[in-house]
Amino acid sequence: MIRRTFLKGAAAVSFSLMVSPALTAFAKDSVRVYVGGPIFTMNKNNDIAEALAVKGETILAVGKKAEVMAAAGSGATVVDLKGKALIPGMIDGHSHFVSAGLMAATQLDLSSPPVGGVKNIAEIKGLIRAKAAETPKGEWILGFGYDDTGLEDKRHPLASDIDEVAPAHPVLLRHVSGHLSACNGLALAKANYTKDTPDPVGGVIRRDEHGNPNGVLEEPPAREPVFRHIPAPTEADWMEGIKAACAAYTAKGVTTAQDGFTATGDWGALKRAHELGLLRNRVQILPGVSRMDINTFNTHVSGTQLTADGKISLGAAKLLADGSLQCYTGYLSNPYHKVIYDLPDGPMWRGYIQENPEGFIDRIVALHQQGWQIAIHGNGDEAIQLILDAYEEAQKRYPRADARHIIIHCQTVREDQLDRIKRLGVVPSFFVVHTYFWGDRHRDIFLGPDRAKRISPLRSALKRGILFSNHNDTFVTPIDPLLSVWSAVNRITSSGQVLGEEYTISVMDALRSVTSWAAYQACEETSKGSLEPGKLADMVVLGDNPLAVDKKAIRDIPVLATIVGNELVYGSLE
Repeated sequence: MIRRTFLKGAAAVSFSLMVSPALTAFAKDSVRVYVGGPIFTMNKNNDIAEALAVKGETILAVGKKAEVMAAAGSGATVVDLKGKALIPGMIDGHSHFVSAGLMAATQLDLSSPPVGGVKNIAEIKGLIRAKAAETPKGEWILGFGYDDTGLEDKRHPLASDIDEVAPAHPVLLRHVSGHLSACNGLALAKANYTKDTPDPVGGVIRRDEHGNPNGVLEEPPAREPVFRHIPAPTEADWMEGIKAACAAYTAKGVTTAQDGFTATGDWGALKRAHELGLLRNRVQILPGVSRMDINTFNTHVSGTQLTADGKISLGAAKLLADGSLQCYTGYLSNPYHKVIYDLPDGPMWRGYIQENPEGFIDRIVALHQQGWQIAIHGNGDEAIQLILDAYEEAQKRYPRADARHIIIHCQTVREDQLDRIKRLGVVPSFFVVHTYFWGDRHRDIFLGPDRAKRISPLRSALKRGILFSNHNDTFVTPIDPLLSVWSAVNRITSSGQVLGEEYTISVMDALRSVTSWAAYQACEETSKGSLEPGKLADMVVLGDNPLAVDKKAIRDIPVLATIVGNELVYGSLE
């Protein structure tokens, strides 16, 4: 079982205890030379070097030991890797850095196996009851991570369930997908939700047999009227969240995190954390088009540094096309395999898109014309079709070389759609760990065997020469790029079965998807993603050589040290 490492353990340890003082004491202008273990450069030739020299924040030389030592000079400090592997710092292809940290630090963790230990609605109610007992009446109780099909009950907690244990508190529980929420009666009342409230465009208010809201809300349009009543986090909450996120991400070797779908509050908190010196890793923000005024930025160019030290950079403008497959809100061209809820079209249910197709395409064209790189969330193949239509129309009206637009998740992409992705120069960011966390349920419930086996079809993409990243979508799954590598190589489900062996890829290609190809997606390939002279000294020391261990053991390789700009931010080399 995968342990939830997001907060438990990682955030509880101070940075001074996680970092070897001897290595943080080096002057910025000093030279360090790393020797004594395989150095995975991830350059175009996949060279494995004997030595690497760093000066200041950047790499000075890489190659044969004798040549690197000569370039480093006689005063260099030698760091002996003692047989351990050195790889480029891992780059988060997509997650929600700020909000994930905030939730982990301040909200109830309701995660079910294999992430957490919550097995049924009774246990959820017990956690809420305990929280209510220590929370003043009228104050909000928030939770995250519950998974309806992962619970023994095989259903969502309803308003009636929550009201039994917290009748005097408004309560909102966020589904593990991030696309649904379960609320109690007080929370619904704050949004003025009644039997007569119509479903908003792009969202659904689920109802009981009498037509009354039952507490389950689908997608942002239905959830936002509740969200806007939740008090804003305090600065202390924001900062604790960002410290928790930094601890969790660096512990897993992530040197550049992504804050996807950045909202105004997220951006303000991130800037404040940077001012206070709390950021241990780098962060690329993807401004949420519906969640902040993207015109606050005086540039639209992805990869642009937003801070003088390069800790924060600008990425693509982020939008949503559909929802989540495991919530039945992902938009498919053919019906879901099994519909276990009372959905409008019954067994013919295909999900839905977030907005009017014509209006959606016009928005994408406008963003493209303004010079933005664009990243759109798309899980179902019909949603992916709409995204590709929008990207193609944008290029037709305003041709732009190397726009490098992104499809986030891209789970059920078809072979014909991969052909379009190649032709349009689009970058997929795959969510391949879905094969582990939900693969069995995709096969048996949501998609059926044929569609399930080819979710995140990495080998099909590689056959076309398509570069892609892999991601954890944290908070949806715990941050762990090596688990993404393991999933890409093995495609093993949580029950131990292989799902779509014909879509596995090599270890080296899987490593590229969380290093050099992820840097390419972020438009930061000139400074990150590989260990080459002139690039940032963002590096990770692994306890084992990922090419030498059994492929099924890759997920268990320990991260011994994480280095950002030649500063050790996690672990020790001693």
